[in-house]
Amino acid sequence: MDRKLFLIAALALAVFSGIAIFTVTSFTSLTQRHNFEVNRAQSDVWVMSQLTLELERTLHAVHMFAQPGSTLPHKEMMLRYDLLWSRVPPILTARDTAHLRSFTEINDTVTDLKHTLLRLDPIVENLNRTDREAMNVIQDALLPFSSRLNRLSSLIVTNTSEFEKAYNQDVDERTRKLEISVVVILLGALLMVGLLVIESLQIRKLLAHARSAEQRAEEASRAKSSFLANMSHELRTPLTGIIGFSGMMEQETMGPLPPKYKEYAGDIEKSGKHLLDLINDILDLSKAEANKIELDADVHDITAIIEQSERLVAGLLETYSVHVVTDIADNLPEIRVDRRRVVQCVVNLLSNAIKFSPDGSKVLLTAAPTSGGGLSIAIHDQGKGMSADDLKIAMQPFGQIRHGPDVQHEPGTGLGLPLVKSMMELHGGDLEITSTPGQGTVARLIFPPRLAVNRYRQDGSSGSGESFIFTGR
Repeated sequence: MDRKLFLIAALALAVFSGIAIFTVTSFTSLTQRHNFEVNRAQSDVWVMSQLTLELERTLHAVHMFAQPGSTLPHKEMMLRYDLLWSRVPPILTARDTAHLRSFTEINDTVTDLKHTLLRLDPIVENLNRTDREAMNVIQDALLPFSSRLNRLSSLIVTNTSEFEKAYNQDVDERTRKLEISVVVILLGALLMVGLLVIESLQIRKLLAHARSAEQRAEEASRAKSSFLANMSHELRTPLTGIIGFSGMMEQETMGPLPPKYKEYAGDIEKSGKHLLDLINDILDLSKAEANKIELDADVHDITAIIEQSERLVAGLLETYSVHVVTDIADNLPEIRVDRRRVVQCVVNLLSNAIKFSPDGSKVLLTAAPTSGGGLSIAIHDQGKGMSADDLKIAMQPFGQIRHGPDVQHEPGTGLGLPLVKSMMELHGGDLEITSTPGQGTVARLIFPPRLAVNRYRQDGSSGSGESFIFTGR
């Protein structure tokens, strides 16, 4: 069977199963709701009937206690009175009787009974058989509640019956609506399955075209890689010669040259180096995008990496009259990285900072641990900065930011920042850039904690040696 048709059949089965589960769940929910309401109504009836019963028993106990020759002890009469008391607070405060309190008449009646019992407490506690006046006070206070509670109990029973009848009608109506909904859903599911079958046939055609396009794209990618590799070889070889010979001519190795020719030789060398840098950046970026760069990772000292990067931009510092201030935190762990690639990243960021900084300004180069246990190398410049839109352009391959004719710098390739970002992602790190127009730019190389490494020395009689501990998580 075709895979798509199999998926459609599975989807149809899932839909039908969902309808069945929905139907059973809905009926179950209705039944549970019905049972809950009926049980609650029955509970209300039981609570009120118990209160009425205890009131009747209390009145009977008081009456028996007052009879001449009665042997009913005062303690037993008080016990019956306390049982009546025990039925009152749950009705007024318990969560299970909240539904009862929603009936104003019931709530008012039980509240009045509570106040009456509070008033009768001292009278009942000190009651003796010969005190006819006290007996009459108790009976006159409690007898009205007997009729009120009997009437309310009957009312609850009547309401419960009416509620159950109305609720059964509601359940029947909902059941009919549910049956109609199930039929509609079933018809919709059948229609959807039919549409999916038609769509599946169309998708098969589209997938065939997509496979063909993918094959063409792969062939184009291979052709691009082959072209770049050939271009690398074909262009680098003559460029190396051009740069070398123009350098010799500029230095007048073979003899003096007219000043104008010497100037031309310098321009040729500079242009050749710029073109070679462009070729190298294009090749590196292409490899990074294709995930074909293999990192030669090893453990290196962060200070040594920064010092090497500073030496590589020494010529730019003289050209632009910019001073680099280095601030490296103490006791930094070493990092396990591809040193050449990290130096390339630092040099790219330093070069940008130097070129876009005004003469006589400072570029701050710092290295410090991050809060998560990693490492950060940051380059702060005092240039004109970039807006959010400028930063988006700068992060695109060949993106060039023009700050106006008053800023003099050599034209770049527009590949530096994208290449740095790609190299950092290969290390599992990130490039973060924050810039404010008129205040400068801060570029940070963030290395994850797993690249942080600490050395320790093993001491012992058998000798000593250096080992590594990876401190990252």
